[in-house]
Amino acid sequence: MVVESISMPGAKDLDSTTITPRRELEDCNHLLDDHAALMRFHDEQGYILLRGVLDPASVEETRKAMFAVMERHGLIEPGNTDGTWTGKPFPGGMEESPEFSGIARRLIENPANQKLMEKILGEPACIIPIVQYRTYPPGGSITGAHQDGFYSPGIRNYKPVWTTLTPCPREVGGLMVAVGQCNRGFLHNLAKTPSPIPEGVIPEDSWATTDYYPGDVLILNPYAPHASMPNTSKYCRVTLDTRVQSAADPRVLLADIVSASPDAITVRDLAGAERTFTVDDDTFIRIEHPGVRQKRADYVPSAPAGKRIVVVFDGNHAETLRRASDN
Repeated sequence: MVVESISMPGAKDLDSTTITPRRELEDCNHLLDDHAALMRFHDEQGYILLRGVLDPASVEETRKAMFAVMERHGLIEPGNTDGTWTGKPFPGGMEESPEFSGIARRLIENPANQKLMEKILGEPACIIPIVQYRTYPPGGSITGAHQDGFYSPGIRNYKPVWTTLTPCPREVGGLMVAVGQCNRGFLHNLAKTPSPIPEGVIPEDSWATTDYYPGDVLILNPYAPHASMPNTSKYCRVTLDTRVQSAADPRVLLADIVSASPDAITVRDLAGAERTFTVDDDTFIRIEHPGVRQKRADYVPSAPAGKRIVVVFDGNHAETLRRASDN
């Protein structure tokens, strides 16, 4: 039975720290040259795990670039190469910091990695301007159980791309996936804000994880429930999340707001062209915070002229309005 949505006002929220993955994620390298088979696995199991497929030099360049930011904030010692934490308190909130600007784009646009993304997508790919850079020390942030598609409606022909820049065994806090749970619709609790997944909705024996290594790529089905595990090691968890979409039929636009109203928004893209999109109750608005939905009736004060946002669109309809992150 497909569950289109859940409304459980009295339900207890699922605490991802109580989840113990009982299964091992399977690698899909053998399916990489058979796109139909790769997508069947993705659609049925909810993920694609590819081992050691990113260009090694590009991965090392990306690690060094992220480590330079971490050094400036005292998370690691100068010259460190394995991400050993210094013990310095970390305030967090840097996932979309402009200090990381350009790092993900250089990784994805490496020619060898572009060919890989084309195999994954089944057509030429381009990066989506939504990136999160994770530099989490031991005991740091944990991403709770969620489905990406719930927070990013309207994106078609896209794939989220998660990769680690240093070894990420279980104790460093890699991702776990509820395997085979991607065909049940959205499992988020609409009776609560910000709509957490309730306890007991996902079978305990469906959760799986693995030890990840630099060069690995994890692609998640937008409906696949997933979460991060606690970092109980002595190392920082150094990973990044980005997305790629169809280059021929892009549905995501990075632009600056020209004007906004409860019913429409006009933006100017980076080439200088203006477009106007309708906004309605189906538009998922999260301009103030990347994970909290705003009401259409009162989002306008958070959308001043000149503010850079991401617009996910279908024709002239805004499917999602999201705070931009500089990739």
